[in-house]
This record gives sequence, structure tokens and C-alpha cells, in this order.
Amino acid sequence: MKKNSQFLIKNRFSLSLFSLTIAAGLLNFAAPIKEAHAYSEDKNWPCIQGKVIKLSAGQMWRGNPVKETDFTWQQNEDVKKLVNKIIPRRVPLKETEKFIEEFAKQHQTNIKPQLEQSFLALLFETNKIRKEIIGGIGKFSTRQKSLSKRIVENRRKIAEFEKKDEAGTLTKEEDQQFGKLEQQLEWDIRIHEEREKSLEYVCESPVILEQRLFALSQQLKKFYK
Repeated sequence: MKKNSQFLIKNRFSLSLFSLTIAAGLLNFAAPIKEAHAYSEDKNWPCIQGKVIKLSAGQMWRGNPVKETDFTWQQNEDVKKLVNKIIPRRVPLKETEKFIEEFAKQHQTNIKPQLEQSFLALLFETNKIRKEIIGGIGKFSTRQKSLSKRIVENRRKIAEFEKKDEAGTLTKEEDQQFGKLEQQLEWDIRIHEEREKSLEYVCESPVILEQRLFALSQQLKKFYK
């Protein structure tokens, strides 16, 4: 009665095992994610990209030294307006350059401090967004590990029921449990696989933000005279 569904689940589960492994009694992600640990000290970090929690001014800014603890830009309405225009990822870099050029023309007499404040504002806002994304990735990893552990445990229980079924000792109550576990397993595997598909995109987000900040800092630097 259960042969067809068991065959389907076993095959789906065998595919899922490519992304699962058990070590020291605890379930961790498989090869691609395991390799990521070489780039990060955080063992819960699921991305191949290294975990960089905070970007620093020294990485991005090539003008006069700026202090990340300087928040005078928060009182500069022109700077805040500029940053609000150029920081969204949906705004193409061609457009951001135009906004920056217009800003530079308006502040020709004191352009350096204005651009420095603009960079500090961009750095602060980018780090804030990245922190939220990185926190979300950590929660994602925890959920995936918990789900993976449940998949392995339910597969173990199903294997026990299969043995009883083959031996003809499966009770009616156990047969009902068997069916429920199969359904739960198939559903859990589907969720796990869908999450894995989205992982690559999610992991790219902090990197994309870092690249955008660097590109914007370069655009600011063009008018830094």
C-alpha cells in the first residue's frame, strides 16, 4: 500500500541528503555550506561568502581620514536628502552620479566636508541595513538546522516502521503514524529545498551592499577637490 509513496519519498530524500550531513550527533549543512566555515569564524554562518559584520571607512574612503564616530552629518539636511536618494539599490548608479554631481555643484565652496559627511552617512546607513540582513541570515541558518534535524529523525522513525511493515507486525495505530510521518517528511523536504534555493540570493545581499557602497564612495571621490 505504501510502496509508491515510499519510493517517491526515498528518492526525494536521497536528493535532499546532498545538502545534509551529521557530525558528532548534531546535524550541519553539507559540502557547499560546510566549506563556508573556512571563511568565517561563525559556525552558524551558512554562506560561502565570509561574514563581515561591519564595513569600515578605511576600506572604502580614499580622501582625508574620517571618523566613523562623527555624526555631524545627522544635522546636515542636504546630506541626508542626498543619501536617501542614492542609497536604495533600485536606483541605478548612473542616476546616483547625477544626484551627486548636483549636490557637488550646490556645495562648491565647502565641497570636501560635505562629501565626507555624505560618505559617513552612507557608511552608517549601509552598515545598519547589512546588520539586519546578516541577523536574518543567522536566523535562517538556525531554522534550517532545526528542520534538517527533524527530517533525519523522522526518516529514522519511518525506517523502523518500514521494517515492521515488511515483517507484517505493523499495528493499525503505527500504520496511521507511518502515513503522517511520510506526509510530514515530504513537506519538510520541500520546504528545506525551497529555502536552499533562496540561500544563494540571500547570501549575496551583504556583498552587493558592500559593492554599492564602494561604487558610491568612488562617485563622491570624483568631486573631492
